[in-house]
Amino acid sequence: MFLKRGLKNNKDPATIYEVCDVETFFERVREKVDGRSIETAEKLSPVAAAHRIYTDTIASMPWMIRQKRGEERLEVDHYLSPILKLRANEYMTAFMVKKIQLSQAFWYGTGYVYIKRGKDGRVTELIPLPSRGAQRFFDERTGTMWYSFVAETDLPEKKRLERKFSESELLIFRFESYDGYTGRGLLDLASPTIRIDTYAQRYNEKFYANGARISGIVETAANLNMESRRMIREEFESMATGLDNAFRVAVLDNGLKFTPMGLSQKEAEYIESRQFTVSEIARFTGIPEYMLQEGKQSYQSNEQQQLDFITNRLAAPIAQLEQEWSYKLFTAEELAAGMYLKLNEMVKLRGDEKARAEFYQRMISLGVLSQDEVRALEDRSPLPGGLGKRYWMSKNFDLIEKFIEDGENGG
Repeated sequence: MFLKRGLKNNKDPATIYEVCDVETFFERVREKVDGRSIETAEKLSPVAAAHRIYTDTIASMPWMIRQKRGEERLEVDHYLSPILKLRANEYMTAFMVKKIQLSQAFWYGTGYVYIKRGKDGRVTELIPLPSRGAQRFFDERTGTMWYSFVAETDLPEKKRLERKFSESELLIFRFESYDGYTGRGLLDLASPTIRIDTYAQRYNEKFYANGARISGIVETAANLNMESRRMIREEFESMATGLDNAFRVAVLDNGLKFTPMGLSQKEAEYIESRQFTVSEIARFTGIPEYMLQEGKQSYQSNEQQQLDFITNRLAAPIAQLEQEWSYKLFTAEELAAGMYLKLNEMVKLRGDEKARAEFYQRMISLGVLSQDEVRALEDRSPLPGGLGKRYWMSKNFDLIEKFIEDGENGG
């Protein structure tokens, strides 16, 4: 599924998509979404890993449709459930729509999802839109924000198809923003780091492509013309460069002398510079270095960093998604009735069986969770007969007021 080309009638925003075969789809993705800058950045392993970890971690957190009734917070049945938990549109899973939106925001700063509604106003599909080339407009007369998305057509005139959406028609997510409107992605924030590491990677390729040899100067006492210089250079390169020629012995005649020049990899601290890039990407994205296969690899330390990553680094984007999707997908009446969406980050905080069991035991003994709520977190059915709905608390704990009351009564 992708933006249509040669489309003449575009009254319904949903018609800007067409069905295409897999090969055509990926070809168009490369043409329209994966621009040169992304292709360059993704060749750097820490950047590719950071993108995968950030998008997959959040996208794999399932939605919970909940309602606040007084002091109670209940998970409820809603017509949005299949769209949010199973199939967001005819061609994409709910996971994939979230991942695409997060991915577009990761690179370009902002990710967009079109909310397709039926005649009754109900949401029928959620369709991600490409962020590259999207433009924002503000109508001063109405005070409305509009977003424009453009696709080229296959017509001889090479016309461009443009479709505008009001802000209420889009779910908008920003990777980072300083004004609340303009999103800033990794390509904006970390472009110098990406560029420097790209140069280092290209240097590495050249270094080994030339037999791990540095460049140099071939000297001679003779006065050579340009053609003679070219012939000597080509002859020397054919013998000395390339992996197949590594460590060969050069024989120079006619008084020729080779003088190497440039820095070795050790002198340039090449390895250290690549490790520095991992640290830089970790700082820009907030992803722990160990998740990028760098830094301390202690199980206990990494487990704590994983917890810190979920509860601190991802708390902000999770809150942004929850607030945006709740506000745009529920009606005003449903919001007034306490309806809201929540991402279940507990699926990423389960840890090992021992740690999970200890956590659940504390939650049950403090009366925070019931047995059925714990079983739901483990994707298990409730206890029969409603036995798991009751809350338990250790008898060693009681209200301070109760202790005072018992003392006054001689207890």
